[in-house]
This record gives sequence, structure tokens and C-alpha cells, in this order.
Amino acid sequence: MNGKYNIILVDDDFIFLEMLKESLIDNPDFNIVAFQSGEECLNHMHLNPDVIVLDYYLNSENQEAKNGLDILKEIHTINPQAKVIILSGQEDGNLVYDFVRENATNYVVKDNNAFENVKNAIEDIIKIL
Repeated sequence: MNGKYNIILVDDDFIFLEMLKESLIDNPDFNIVAFQSGEECLNHMHLNPDVIVLDYYLNSENQEAKNGLDILKEIHTINPQAKVIILSGQEDGNLVYDFVRENATNYVVKDNNAFENVKNAIEDIIKIL
């Protein structure tokens, strides 16, 4: 790894978001920014993130908020090469297929290993940057 990598984390669950951020903060190569909505993420694409970790359900606080699939589509409209890891409690094969079709880089299930799996997925992406 060379230099700093900009990592954007997006999850509407503040506690989970903070725990995810804490699980990654020890890596001095990561510059981490966290947002509680996909819309905030879209407003900060000028930060040129190397990796975006995006939750699927983003409407627990705001029922009108777009879901992760809609945000992924908009991210790729802004930057078609964006590397996006989807993070979701859903293990629905059809949903995973939808994300693959929209060029999600990886799909991580929110389970007991989620933090470690996200870290590994980020490191895998950075290896090829």
C-alpha cells in the first residue's frame, strides 16, 4: 500500500457505523469518512474515495432515504470506476445479483464477522489500485 486511501463508510445505524469506523481506524493508510445517508455520500464524491462501504438499508432515520442499490447507481453515474462494497443484513440471492449487475465490487453480510470481512474486502481492492 502506498500513501493514504480515502475510504467512505455509509450506514444509517450510527452505532454500527462508529464500530465499523473504529475497526478500520488503526490502519494508518486509511483516511476514513463516515456518513449516515447515501445522499451525504453522493454530496461528498469530490473526496475521490478509493473505496466506498455502502449499507443496503439506509432509511431507518429517514423513510424517504434512497436504498443502497439506488445510491450505487448514482455513485457509478458520477464515477463509473468507483469501488463499492455493499454491506447488508440481507442474504437474498436476487439482491446480491442486483448489486453484481450494478458493478458492486463486493458484498459483505452483516454478521459476526462483518468488520473483519469489510477490512479484508477493502485490503483486496487496495492491492489492485
